[in-house]
Amino acid sequence: MTTVLLQSISHSAVRGPLRSALFLAGGFAVFTLALHVVCSLYGSRLGYGFFRDELYFLVCAHHLDWGYVDQPPLVAVQARISETLFGLTPTGIRVLSFAAGAVKVGLTGLLAWQLGRRRRAQVLAMMAALAAPVFLVADNYLSMNSWEPCFWMGSLLVLLRIAEGSLSPRWWLMFGLLAGLGIENKDSTVFFLVALLLGLLATPQRRLLWSGWVAAGIAVIFLVVLPNFWWQWQHGWPTYELLNNIAHSDKNTKLPPLAFLKQQVDMLLIFSAPLWIGGLVWLGIARTARAWRFVAVTYLVFLAMMMAMHAKDYYLAPIYPVLFAAGAVWFVQVTRWGWPAYAYSAVLAIFLVVATVPIGLTVLPPEAYSGWAAHFGANKTRTEKFSSPLPQYLSDRFGWEEMAQGFVARYNALSPEERAKTGIFCGNYGEASAVNVLGPKYGLPEAISGHQNYFYWGWHGYSGESMLTLGNDRNDYLKSYEEVIDLGAFDAPWIMNHEHHHYFLLKHRRKSYASEWAEFKYWY
Repeated sequence: MTTVLLQSISHSAVRGPLRSALFLAGGFAVFTLALHVVCSLYGSRLGYGFFRDELYFLVCAHHLDWGYVDQPPLVAVQARISETLFGLTPTGIRVLSFAAGAVKVGLTGLLAWQLGRRRRAQVLAMMAALAAPVFLVADNYLSMNSWEPCFWMGSLLVLLRIAEGSLSPRWWLMFGLLAGLGIENKDSTVFFLVALLLGLLATPQRRLLWSGWVAAGIAVIFLVVLPNFWWQWQHGWPTYELLNNIAHSDKNTKLPPLAFLKQQVDMLLIFSAPLWIGGLVWLGIARTARAWRFVAVTYLVFLAMMMAMHAKDYYLAPIYPVLFAAGAVWFVQVTRWGWPAYAYSAVLAIFLVVATVPIGLTVLPPEAYSGWAAHFGANKTRTEKFSSPLPQYLSDRFGWEEMAQGFVARYNALSPEERAKTGIFCGNYGEASAVNVLGPKYGLPEAISGHQNYFYWGWHGYSGESMLTLGNDRNDYLKSYEEVIDLGAFDAPWIMNHEHHHYFLLKHRRKSYASEWAEFKYWY
């Protein structure tokens, strides 16, 4: 007990007061939230609308369940809360993701404080997190990725404080709650927790595991994830089937190890690389960081896992706030004087203004984007095979309103008798969700699809007697329908290249949807 107390006093003597640390972290968090709100509102004026996945999450929010084919339930809950509180607008549904970005930046500062340093280390760490393109992009629209680092870093902060004795072992219950919510937000949290366990076992901090409160924390994790586990079991493990389909396809770009490492540098901003790499080395070898050695091992194990699995490069992103924090502590230690840390922070702030914000957020007109991004060599590497005139996270915000209006024009051109028996079928969840989110104000019927969770939502009683759809070639439908009528092209500027389609009216389906629905399952 005396040793733990002395250790806690020693760390407290080095750190500034918690109240000051919270105040500084809160200031950065408020700035981050305001930045996202202002840029999103401005982007709406430039024509940036709903992102593809946002539309799908909004539909999931109106089919709340304990699980979905392609995600756990929390993102749908987030969408439902956002729409209810802030309205069905691009900015409104993103407010909670903006808040997650703010929390992540604040947590980065608190981690720097926890690792033993003062105000300038906090400022540097939070500035690095704020300037990182991967974080700014992920937090700028409704997604699972925005809250993922918050759950990871929140649970890690609890663990760091338990390790030094600042929190009692009872706080393993909070660790379990945050970790469980992380899994309910995104399945990849499981891999982070496995890497964290191996990191603890490989270092002297393994002693933290020999406690009944650890077992209680693990029990909390299982209780939190049990509903989703039960849903998966009832449905035959659809998420595993989806991931297996993707792994055996050419959908994702599979980067070799060196290219994967290069992407880590690029997505975090190249000028931040000395900071997080220095933080990793400091955690791994410095005597002053020996209490935190397990964090370095956790990162290396997690990196190896993601590379071996050919994961997308940004899957590693949620772990970097703690490396920024450690790097800031290391930088302050080696420079000693206050001004180098503030100077480094100022450089990162400049790149935030001239590079990260213009490239990552919706502040440039689309026609000006490519020219500006080219100055920084941005967006040359894709994580998926699909191509687009802008980066996917921007191009996928265009065309959905025009697509819905195209369906409206063709639906209203039908006779009242035909409209009464006509439905809409879409090939992917983006198109179907655009119809289902944006179409009701125009009187469109509900769209169906076999893509992802739409397969479970079924065919809504449509027989296939008369259906509107988007496709590429009328010959693709002649085997299933007696009559296929080309109703003209759909096109809009800046959309993804695979979304240039034609509208078709499909009439007299040879077999009903009910009899063939199993064949429409498309999990990819």
